[in-house]
Amino acid sequence: MKTLLSSENQNVVVIPHAVSRGDFKIPAAVYCRVSTKSENQEESLENQILHYKETVGQDPRYELTEIYYDFGISGFKENRPGFQKMMEDSREGKFQMIITKSITRFARNTATVLNATRELKKRGIGVFFELQNIHTLSESGELLMTLYAAFGQAESEENRTGTKMAIQRKIEKGEPVTCLQRIFGYSQKENGEIVPDANAKWVMEIFEMAADGFSVGQITNYLNSEGVKTQTGSSFFRATVSRIITNEEYKGDFVQMKHFIDDHRRLRSNNGERDMLYYQENHLPIVPEELWKKAQSSIGIRQRKKPIPEEKQKLSPINYPYRHQLFCGKCGHRLMRTYTGGKYRWICSGKERFSKDFCSGVSILDEEVKSWGVFLEKRYITEKTDRGRIIGFTWEDEDTWKRGHTKRAHRTTVPELTEENYPYKDRIFCKYCGSRLRRIIGNNGSVTWICNNFSRNGKNACKGIRVPDQKLQSLRNNKKMVYIGKEIIDGKECYGYSSKPDKRTA
Repeated sequence: MKTLLSSENQNVVVIPHAVSRGDFKIPAAVYCRVSTKSENQEESLENQILHYKETVGQDPRYELTEIYYDFGISGFKENRPGFQKMMEDSREGKFQMIITKSITRFARNTATVLNATRELKKRGIGVFFELQNIHTLSESGELLMTLYAAFGQAESEENRTGTKMAIQRKIEKGEPVTCLQRIFGYSQKENGEIVPDANAKWVMEIFEMAADGFSVGQITNYLNSEGVKTQTGSSFFRATVSRIITNEEYKGDFVQMKHFIDDHRRLRSNNGERDMLYYQENHLPIVPEELWKKAQSSIGIRQRKKPIPEEKQKLSPINYPYRHQLFCGKCGHRLMRTYTGGKYRWICSGKERFSKDFCSGVSILDEEVKSWGVFLEKRYITEKTDRGRIIGFTWEDEDTWKRGHTKRAHRTTVPELTEENYPYKDRIFCKYCGSRLRRIIGNNGSVTWICNNFSRNGKNACKGIRVPDQKLQSLRNNKKMVYIGKEIIDGKECYGYSSKPDKRTA
């Protein structure tokens, strides 16, 4: 006797040994998958999930544990998040049965189907394929499933071969197969013509900025600050901007076969494994060729430049006679020296101590300050920017700055930095380099002590140590010098104290 579970399109057959008895409900999971991210496929996935919630979820014989799904992932791939999560949960015994629409939705690869269902079968978990009316725990289940899976894989391979042949015939006729409507700045009209769209102005600005010497990172920050979105509605990343700048499609040309799908159905960059064809003046350009070439040259020069590390000098009045004369023109806090990218810079201590929400900060190369010559007055420095890029600096003397500004105060209830409040403040040092730890106040009022050497000179000088103030309360009555290190034990941060620095790393 067969028990039917009604469906919108068909009857779902549940074989006898899967029928629940008495008040016991069978814990059942559902797996859905669609292979592309088109709108109609997304609707299909939503319909599948809704269908199973209404059928399996409301059937008194089943307890629907979870609906697992993968969206826009080929069934040939084993590394599907939803599928892998389902297999992990099966090992924990979270369900006794899996229901899915068809074998091809479960997987397109015969080996994957067999390996997964056999693994599940060992745990007493059956898979029911609605379309084929097959349950893997039945006597004939595996044989039928193998046949259907093999036919499904063969059909998919045949379709793939047919698609490749159609593309090849177009290439032989000199007809490029493009997807220009998918790239930023182009869209497709109703008649199928590909034309520049409203985002073309941003494409032009990207190339103009690149040609003018802006870095990829600066262009990315500028686009995001202006609220510009990619063709998929996402924020820009450096890799996205880099691909735009190096894409010859923006000057009207097109390269066929920059990428290809290998025998394992993985997308690969074509490094000579396949023939490539270059089509000139293939479509309407957005960027003139001269500007395109200038942008390539400018970006290439920036990528080849490597900073020459400066000779490290002691922070002394002799080497830096202006060290106490530099202030941030935005918040009024002193500038402090740091070593990053092989160069010495003076940065806002307000931003460094508190956060970028407190002050967006100032960062100026030491060589720029040296070029100003000898000066004794205090200078409040502000950056001059063009679309996020620093193009110069201006400064005011103390009296002029204070007439229009007030030093910004950090709104916290943090105690004053005194020996009474922090009796250990002059006796705590970094275990790894021996440098003193200094106090940093977070924007939320939290207090952290960090290695001064690491803070000023970077991780090349010391791997550093950061200690929350609450971890130091046991040292309030300790009058000795303490060197602090940190280890991760069982996934937890553990701090250790010693009377000497670590000689292996000091």
